[in-house]
Amino acid sequence: MYVTRTLSQFRKYQKTLSEESPEGPFSGVLVITDEEAETDDTFCFGMCKRTKIEKLPFPQDKILSVVHTDSSGNRDTSVKKVLFIPALDQPLSSNRYYVVHARGRHKGKVCVCSKEIEKGLCCFPDILYEKKPKPLDPRNIYQTVKINRHHDKTFFAKSVAPDGTPPSFLKKKGWELRASRSLHPRRPREALGLDDELRARLPEFGFSVSTIRSGSVIVGEWYCPFMFVKENGSVSHQMKKSMFYRMTLSQYWERIYHCENNNLDDTNDENNDEDEGLVRVEANVLREANYVKGIEAVKGEKEGRGGFYWYIPVQGLRGPGERRRKTGSGSARMEEIWVLCVGGELWIEKSRWSFVG
Repeated sequence: MYVTRTLSQFRKYQKTLSEESPEGPFSGVLVITDEEAETDDTFCFGMCKRTKIEKLPFPQDKILSVVHTDSSGNRDTSVKKVLFIPALDQPLSSNRYYVVHARGRHKGKVCVCSKEIEKGLCCFPDILYEKKPKPLDPRNIYQTVKINRHHDKTFFAKSVAPDGTPPSFLKKKGWELRASRSLHPRRPREALGLDDELRARLPEFGFSVSTIRSGSVIVGEWYCPFMFVKENGSVSHQMKKSMFYRMTLSQYWERIYHCENNNLDDTNDENNDEDEGLVRVEANVLREANYVKGIEAVKGEKEGRGGFYWYIPVQGLRGPGERRRKTGSGSARMEEIWVLCVGGELWIEKSRWSFVG
């Protein structure tokens, strides 16, 4: 899961690029373009926008074009539209990214570096065949590249793996990066992560005994790139709907058990004076529940590339001619949720996770 920070902040305070993610393991930072950064990227008295990106870090609220030009620099010879998603558990100063195809037949898949050991496996011993893009697996180091600056405000990529080679359009030195299209209106907004002070505080308890559920308090907010979530339908449709899911952690009181007090005669209670005002309850209660679109769901076993957990609704699974509705969540995302939920003391109030595309 990712918190968001503004591009203008990093331009002003370069040292903040080296800060670790405040959210602990399985997390990262998304860079979003704010109004101040947009103003800085204009010229001719604000009449024209500068599309060329000349410095790191790269923004995540725009589709970017990796552009190769001819020797004269006047003609584009190759254009690839991609998303640069910062690698998990790395500061932005590491310049490590997952490069996700935003167009074409590999849309939604992540670039994979080839291994030197695979060179010459066919008829040509000196040729290294490029790997096809694959769905993201955060555990696969060959899906992470490091972006380096080149002269004339251009870039090139290297594999994080010592024996890896990035796809040629990233490896070749001197490519330009241009802002192709904003993800507006579904681009990431401000998400500051966990509010430790609110998280440690119990929700207000001033409601009547007949209340089934109290009002909720949002104690944390994040964004999750689409690669960590699976839905029914194609990845292309998922990306069209939203490339980032907004995630919130809220706390509230909810009635999970109740019983009637039929013993109104306290005369036989030897410890009546000591126990006045106390009620003893011994009962088994549900500790955890999962929901998909408000319907209780069953959590399946981890499966597939990237280690996805599938959540399948227990009711209304399938009507005549209907597809089975289910949602998959990447194991890295689930690990982060687990870390946040068990951190600190275990309260008897209820915490609820929700994410919206």
